[in-house]
Amino acid sequence: MNPFIELYQNPVGFLTAVAYTLALLALVFVTLAACWRNAAVVKAQFDKQYPHKWQYFPPASWLLRVAAIPAVLAVDAWALSALIWLVF
Repeated sequence: MNPFIELYQNPVGFLTAVAYTLALLALVFVTLAACWRNAAVVKAQFDKQYPHKWQYFPPASWLLRVAAIPAVLAVDAWALSALIWLVF
């Protein structure tokens, strides 16, 4: 359907859908940027400290950063699926 006709017939619903779409897009971009930065920090810390300081287990802060990467990607997958459902 024509989006301008949809806006004329149901302005509140249409603008709410636009707002949800923009919010989900912002969430995806922000979390992907944070995930990319987190992965870069994890890689740099691993390359810097692994051979010398870590005996058996890496530090807890490093493990939390590693565990945060799939958690953030799960939020991104949820946001993308909600965006696809909303648009189509």
